[in-house]
Amino acid sequence: MPQLIKRIYILAVKIYHNTQEAVIGNALHISTDSRERCNARLLFDYLFFHLLLLIPESLIGLYTHNTTELLLIGAFLFSLGGCLILVRKGVPVKTVSIIAAFVTFLIPAACSFLNSQDLSLRYSMIWVLSILFCYIATNIAATLALGGLLCGYLSLVAWIKVNNITTYVVPGFTSEQSLIFTPVLAGFYIIFLIRVLGGHYRNIFISEHERTIQKQKQHSSLLSQHLTKQFIILKGLSRSGKSKYLDGNKELLEACLIEIEKQCESAISYLDSNHQPEN
Repeated sequence: MPQLIKRIYILAVKIYHNTQEAVIGNALHISTDSRERCNARLLFDYLFFHLLLLIPESLIGLYTHNTTELLLIGAFLFSLGGCLILVRKGVPVKTVSIIAAFVTFLIPAACSFLNSQDLSLRYSMIWVLSILFCYIATNIAATLALGGLLCGYLSLVAWIKVNNITTYVVPGFTSEQSLIFTPVLAGFYIIFLIRVLGGHYRNIFISEHERTIQKQKQHSSLLSQHLTKQFIILKGLSRSGKSKYLDGNKELLEACLIEIEKQCESAISYLDSNHQPEN
């Protein structure tokens, strides 16, 4: 059994990496901006793991014989798959991120409305996740627009409930079943949150670490080049000074020694200036 689990895990990881390479491989190879690369990975994870979340939701819909919800899940699947195709075709990551954020808000909102305006964790968690994703991956304007939509929908639900307005309710999904399946779906969304956002910040830390190492290498290379140049000059001056000493030319020997002293002071000053802590 452990071997089987290990093989399944290896296969799952391989599928994930192959899919990631197929969808955002070009974006990762072309872009030199570490922030843009992290956002591309975040977008892919958001779409990929959202598609995986549709599996348990589809099973619940099949179990409850909820045809309308299954149709909405099908629309969700089509929309998320379309976002992956857009990224693969080279559409800017920020543009696709805005589309993905609004899709993952609007379709669950429609499902919530048809399910007697359900505002339970089953829907509210995905709304919060979509707004959080929008804020991280896009800009404040898109995030505020999405937040405004959520406030508008909640206001509409409040108005319907207060005025006891009767709306269409999808048959096949009772309040008792909602209570049963909400903890399960909440667990999946918690795992989703940990994996997607946790993975995003891990990628940021890795990118920053790589940038720091690259800067250190560049700094060391420049320092080595400068000091090598200084030592070559010193070597030439020392040979010239030795020659003048053997010839008995004290004036030129003194000039060589003065120049050697200047070059040494220059090298020491350069080392001191490059080892001062940054503010």
